[in-house]
Amino acid sequence: MDIIAAHQQGLIEQLEEDVAALAGRPRDHGQRAVVLHHLYDHSRGVHSWALLEARRELRIARALGALHNRLDRWGWLIRRREEARTALKLLAEALGEASRARCAAAYGAYRLSATPALLAQAELRLPGELRVALEQCHAARRADQTVPLEVAQQLADLSEIHAVSATAGDAIAATWHAIDATGLKRAARKMLGEKALARAAARDRKRSPYKLEAELRADAALPGSFRANPAQHFYALQLAQAERRRQKWREACDREPDAFELAA
Repeated sequence: MDIIAAHQQGLIEQLEEDVAALAGRPRDHGQRAVVLHHLYDHSRGVHSWALLEARRELRIARALGALHNRLDRWGWLIRRREEARTALKLLAEALGEASRARCAAAYGAYRLSATPALLAQAELRLPGELRVALEQCHAARRADQTVPLEVAQQLADLSEIHAVSATAGDAIAATWHAIDATGLKRAARKMLGEKALARAAARDRKRSPYKLEAELRADAALPGSFRANPAQHFYALQLAQAERRRQKWREACDREPDAFELAA
């Protein structure tokens, strides 16, 4: 492997680690909302899909919380309470894993297409039309120019297709079968069913993105530091994740008896 190839491989590995850390665990919906908002903010509002996806993350988290509360308050009224509790846990895990995959796909594509040294990798790893739309977005951002509405819309449509392709739909379908066998079926479908989430997203698309972002930034479910300064909060999150990875690496080295001699 030559020096350039080695450098690119190092950048790819670093990006993959960053993507995985920022996408978080299945239950980290708030963290993903922050990451997705960063894509919208960094793109100067062009990446509207990311803003809608951030709203979706908070919507899922809020609905899961409401269903847990319903189960805790009126569990004695719900048929087969323990089965409902188990089914809800499985649904939360499946939805969280799908959300994690969607966020990782979007953030990875944005970063990959924005890094000049990785453009060749972007050509190999991203669908052609999505890569072109993202590159147009980056070019407009760097030149402080406006992106045509049709390009922004194409970016949104292609981002959704890319996000869906990154998820495993069978896992979610299986958990819905478990939910449908309990007394939570009606409430869960109303809040978290595929049609319910699609209707909510359609309503958001009809609204002003400025109002949607204002609501997101004011959402009490997100940290106060995000509400005060979203960009600063994101970069602090990114640095914290990187430091956590370095700490794990140091601890792993400490557990190896010959690590010091090898490093020296």
